[in-house]
Amino acid sequence: MTSTAQNEPQKLAYRIDEAVKASGLGRSFLYERMADGSLKSVKIGGRRLILREDLVAFLKCETPVSLISAVGSFGAEETGTSRRHALAGPVKLPPSQMILPLE
Repeated sequence: MTSTAQNEPQKLAYRIDEAVKASGLGRSFLYERMADGSLKSVKIGGRRLILREDLVAFLKCETPVSLISAVGSFGAEETGTSRRHALAGPVKLPPSQMILPLE
């Protein structure tokens, strides 16, 4: 007995809810990655689609995930450096946050 899933061709593109199920990632996470450009998507008519190859490439980390957008840019405004260079060195905490030793 053969299942119908084996006879069906693989999808070329996923709607957002299908990409969530296929990848196991959250809906808002996928939207954030599309917004920062690390996950490509296409809009056809009124529908936003993620091509299968783009989703697979994203999951394989072939498309760089924007760590900068996830972490933020502490110290970049103070030093005048770009956001990318702000993450290269130690992270500067705002004066209101202190790191206390664990003893």
